Amino acid sequence: MISVKKPIEIESNFIFNVPGKNLEENNIVFTVKKLIHEFLEEFDFLIENEQKPLGRHKTYKTHELLGFIVLGVLNEKTSYRKLEQWAKNNDETCNYILNNKKPSKSTICDFYNENILTIEFLFDFIVQWGIKEGLIGFEHIAIDGTILKANASKRKIIFYNELIYLEKLIDSFYLNEKNENILFKIQKYYLGGILDENNEILIDSIKKNLKQESIKLLKSLLFGNDSKESVLKFISFLKKNYNGKNSISVTDPECRWMPDKKDVMGLNYNYQVATDDKHGFIVAQRLVNDPTDHHQLVPMIQSVKMNLNQHPTYYTADNGYLTNYAAYYLYQHNIQAILPDRYESSKIKNKKENSKFKKSNFEYNKANDTYICPNNKILEYHNDRKINGVLNKVYSTVECKPCLDLKDCTKNKKREIFDVANPLRAKMRDDYNSDLGQSIYKKRFHTAEVTFAILKESRKFPGIRRKTIKKAQTELTLQSIAHNIKIIHKHRKK
Repeated sequence: MISVKKPIEIESNFIFNVPGKNLEENNIVFTVKKLIHEFLEEFDFLIENEQKPLGRHKTYKTHELLGFIVLGVLNEKTSYRKLEQWAKNNDETCNYILNNKKPSKSTICDFYNENILTIEFLFDFIVQWGIKEGLIGFEHIAIDGTILKANASKRKIIFYNELIYLEKLIDSFYLNEKNENILFKIQKYYLGGILDENNEILIDSIKKNLKQESIKLLKSLLFGNDSKESVLKFISFLKKNYNGKNSISVTDPECRWMPDKKDVMGLNYNYQVATDDKHGFIVAQRLVNDPTDHHQLVPMIQSVKMNLNQHPTYYTADNGYLTNYAAYYLYQHNIQAILPDRYESSKIKNKKENSKFKKSNFEYNKANDTYICPNNKILEYHNDRKINGVLNKVYSTVECKPCLDLKDCTKNKKREIFDVANPLRAKMRDDYNSDLGQSIYKKRFHTAEVTFAILKESRKFPGIRRKTIKKAQTELTLQSIAHNIKIIHKHRKK
């Protein structure tokens, strides 16, 4: 009889790798996942249809892809391709946030475009979290803007007069059904390069009035799949985005020509941010295509009030935000704001220091309501005068004529100093020059400017990737969410 030995049981040391097990306890991915889960629990109506499969083989949950996109921003991965590659590289944080799933570029893109509203809700939720955790001080909020490069080519532009000509030309194709000569004449030239007495005048007119991008629009109608209605609709969209003086971008018609901080003209957007002083928490933000900040103070203050349900003790902003309407709004709603006027702002910037006779070098004497020039001549209040529709106080002196520096000081017969004749703005100047106003305004640089420095330098934000103001706004909302999550993570309660 053959005896068979009992098989030896070998104990295995293999343990299935649980996503996130190998990560350090203070990894920010845990903060991201916690916040996303609590957000979707509170806003559960946003995930009613999340069972819809976005990938070929897997169903991706909202919390997975939303957390993954936010985590990507924190790791300087904002393009769909970079996110796809990051997930496929088997990064432990990606495995944890995605539950070992590997979404494709198209899956991420579809989710991003379908959840723009969700991302806006997430920003509001993060702000409320900051209030709950005591990360927002409500004492001082700084409002500031920066110019960001749009995803638009400077070469792919079209002028307003081209659009008008093109619109009339396309309409002429269909005015009379028998008038098929016009179409044939243009097609004859662009298909075979034939220029003869039958089409020479028309082609010369097109060449004279249309440039590269407008000719592309014309060809898309003649030889492409675009219908007359779709081309005219796009032309109408371009016309709506004409600002009255500059050309229009074909790649992103909603961006505008505006100078950046280095005074280089380009196709850009203006990004407005309101930052709380306590920890640098972003409490409101919006993207606009207005090249200046003149009309942005009131909308930003309204956004802050909506998000925080109250105003801080003080707002600060630079001179670019100060207008008569803004001063009246602040007074009407009893809002405290510290803003320098143009005179005070020019003293801060110290531009053209060699210009001895700039207004900023004229000393204002509040007690006597006079200005003193660099040569110690007194300019007294003379009268009121409207300049560009705005009432100004005029200060002048009769001692300019014998002055040896008259030609360096002014091109006129005498030097005049102008101040906006508005008592509310005079009150704001006094508030700014007070000891309290100066101490508050000094905090503004650290509060406002550092936010943009973090965005551009620390997170290496190269410029806006998405086209149209709506998608670009969402891209920047994600940047603000990431900024605030870093603050929450840093100050979280263990």
